[in-house]
Amino acid sequence: MFCGRLKTQNIPDQLSSDPQMSLAVEPDMLRADIRKIVRKLAREDRSILTEPSALSLKSAMDAFEIAESLSPIEEDQRENMAVYTSAERDREFPAELWQLVHNSGRETKPDVEEVLSEIGKLRGAVHPLALFKKLPTNALYHISKYFNLRGGGYPFQRMSLGGMCMLEEAAAKISRGQIQGAVLSAYGNMGSLDNRLAFTKMGLVRDKDHNDGIVPGAGAASVIMEPLAQVEARRAQPLAIIRKVRSRYSDKMHANSEDWVDFYRQTFADLEGASPIVIRYDNGIAEAGEAEQAAIDQFFNSALTFSYKKYVGYTGQPNNLIDLVFSLFDPAVPLDRPVILNGVGSSTGLGAMLFEKQNEAIPLAKEAA
Repeated sequence: MFCGRLKTQNIPDQLSSDPQMSLAVEPDMLRADIRKIVRKLAREDRSILTEPSALSLKSAMDAFEIAESLSPIEEDQRENMAVYTSAERDREFPAELWQLVHNSGRETKPDVEEVLSEIGKLRGAVHPLALFKKLPTNALYHISKYFNLRGGGYPFQRMSLGGMCMLEEAAAKISRGQIQGAVLSAYGNMGSLDNRLAFTKMGLVRDKDHNDGIVPGAGAASVIMEPLAQVEARRAQPLAIIRKVRSRYSDKMHANSEDWVDFYRQTFADLEGASPIVIRYDNGIAEAGEAEQAAIDQFFNSALTFSYKKYVGYTGQPNNLIDLVFSLFDPAVPLDRPVILNGVGSSTGLGAMLFEKQNEAIPLAKEAA
């Protein structure tokens, strides 16, 4: 397994006491990456490139740079490598119009003419090419075409459990010999106005007056998975070996401690009472985090735990891959120890992956990781 550099932001100092009226994430850094890769694409692909797809593609480029640092992934292998994505799509949520109608940041209420003039900004959303930007396969298309990956794949829509489900699917297909590898890529932006409105409405956003909930973040992350024999044959150095990945459906908004213990018994029965390393899901919601920790304490024996979302915020769909990337780059997570990565998705279930770090991750040469 190889990981791509992640792009995330965590800016709790900029959280507004009125989260409906401002974004928690400034997009300047993300747009800078888009400008870098646009020049590498064909004209017809640039016309349908979205921000989520651009950042997923950029993190996949980084993943390939690490994966091919010692030897290339040949074209015949790429012919049978799949692509799985979990990325937010461009939506037609008219943020500017919403702010105008709700009198955001204005001293006086707008008149009808001002509102109608703002509606003109929505014309771009009904452009014929906009259809291709709305497709859930947009990021998958750009990644598969850029890297000549023709082994299939599809987009996942499993909320914040999407990364874990991609890992589970890719691991299963690789173990059965159905594919020769896979690129997994995810993007999310919980600082977008519509996401913040929804989570604030549910009382799940942390701010200056509410010290419980998520810190909205934006990010993209990618990993490359290959059969171990194939990696050894091309004399590459995997960052980790995956031992097991499982997910289980649940219609609950949050998993309680009983759900976690039951899942652990079904999935990791041989580790009960052991002392693994656990990468907690812990998205910032106190009650859910306490339930997860209670289950870890009950099932394992003094497990060493890590929580990375307090450093980068909660990004939604890419959070599992971002947690994985952090654990691979974190020198505090030792080599050759069983590591369990936890994941949860509201009304989609919970899951976990058991893996072992094999080699220390080396930051990308061109830019700081």
